[in-house]
Amino acid sequence: MAEVLLITLLSVWFCLRRSLHYLSFMQQDEYRTTRLWRWIFLRGAFDRKGTLTALGVSGLVALGVPATYPVAAGLFLAIALEKSPTKHAKLPLKMTKRAKRLYVLSVTLYLLAAIAVAFIVPSVRWLWAAQAILFQAVPLFLTMAAICLMPWEWQSRRHYIKEAKAILDEVDPLVIGITGSYGKTSTKEILGQVLRVAKGPTFWPPKGVNTDMGIVRHIREDMTPHTEYAVVEMAAYGRGSIERLCCLTPPKAGLITNIGTAHLERFGTVENIYQTKTELARAVDEDGILVCNGDNAGARRAAEENPKKVTLLFGFDHTKGHLDCWISSWHTCPTGVNYSLHYRDREYYCYSPLFGQPNLYNIMGAFTMACALGCDPDYVVATLHTLEPVDNRLKVTKSDEITYLMDAYNSNPFGFSAALDTMQSVQGERRIVVTPGMVELGKKQFEENERIGTHVASVCDLAIVVGKTNRKALKSGLEKGGMGPERMLFFDTRDHALAELKTKTQAGDVVLIENDLPDLYEKKILF
Repeated sequence: MAEVLLITLLSVWFCLRRSLHYLSFMQQDEYRTTRLWRWIFLRGAFDRKGTLTALGVSGLVALGVPATYPVAAGLFLAIALEKSPTKHAKLPLKMTKRAKRLYVLSVTLYLLAAIAVAFIVPSVRWLWAAQAILFQAVPLFLTMAAICLMPWEWQSRRHYIKEAKAILDEVDPLVIGITGSYGKTSTKEILGQVLRVAKGPTFWPPKGVNTDMGIVRHIREDMTPHTEYAVVEMAAYGRGSIERLCCLTPPKAGLITNIGTAHLERFGTVENIYQTKTELARAVDEDGILVCNGDNAGARRAAEENPKKVTLLFGFDHTKGHLDCWISSWHTCPTGVNYSLHYRDREYYCYSPLFGQPNLYNIMGAFTMACALGCDPDYVVATLHTLEPVDNRLKVTKSDEITYLMDAYNSNPFGFSAALDTMQSVQGERRIVVTPGMVELGKKQFEENERIGTHVASVCDLAIVVGKTNRKALKSGLEKGGMGPERMLFFDTRDHALAELKTKTQAGDVVLIENDLPDLYEKKILF
């Protein structure tokens, strides 16, 4: 009886610790159970240590070896020493109310199963063997908990959404929706800063908040009665996702930064991406405002197929058609970028503390929308001089005479190339890139990472590749670009790569930190 109790307690202790890891990865992907299981199978994130130990002890007990107590003690200690994802993770697990509900219910279900097994299984030998099955089933209990809680979650969502809609109806701000394959967050930040100064009280969710419940939370907590404008970033996780956000925050104006191949793995086809992103354009009334990137084929098509009372295009390239706002020349200076911007037959000589061509696109989009909303262009230009750089989106900093270009969020083919071009324009001695490459590009992932590897080889003196997800593709591209093996370094994790970077850098270096994959991409989990 004592052995049965000990094994059952050990089993529950295992579940308490291991469930946190699976919950962490589940949280990183919006609690989608299908994505969790896809990750488990693709990355081989099944339990090995506990399962093999349980099977081994089962065999020993069958041979008459009294292994239960010493092995159980060892397992208790080993499980206790596993690092918790609430503290030791690149994206730490946040025990939100939803996460707590999932965790408590999944552990409870596991506990009931472990007790039932303890009563049903006839011997200690087979009880150990049963633990191997229970250990493997930890993510299954988490999935069951998510399914059981689905009605509760939907009820909670409806309650909070109803509250947010009531606030929106009462405040009645002019909502500007922003979407695109990349550049959404930076454009939102720029437009929010401009409207707040040039027009009036403006609300926009911070950082990369772009999902319905994230937006709802900030409407409930941060929107004031005096808010006149609301800039809402709209992310796409599948067909209908932007349409739902538009129902939550009906836009009177829409801005499409671009429509490309980012997240192609999730959408399947470029046409699916287009149809999803243009849900914003279709949601804006005919008498509203639509601003699109005229250099991007998908965004230009969206403008042509969804014309509004005011439809404006911005960009650099006049050969692709008419542009209402464009930049004719630009050059990088030590503190930012000087550029000539054209709008309504006038030329404006501008400065921005933001670096790189992607930020110039974001600035043009925000400038065009602000002017369409009635801002004085001269006032907008003055405001652009004081923009606050967005963290980890091509932000330039200096430390110990080393220049760092921090571009760690949401890397994509265009942005990565532009970051390398920006790196070339920054004065320095050697150029070093640290990157895991790009993900969620579907069938094009190897091709795009190989291509960017070739570009890296033409710009950089040293390439530090993080993780194994894109290692082969990047290595192939670096070799095609003529970079020798002595100029390539490979590390399994970001921490190891950055530790090595400290030993390699010297005064005058320019370092680009490009992309930062979450744990579920960076490393293979060996439980």
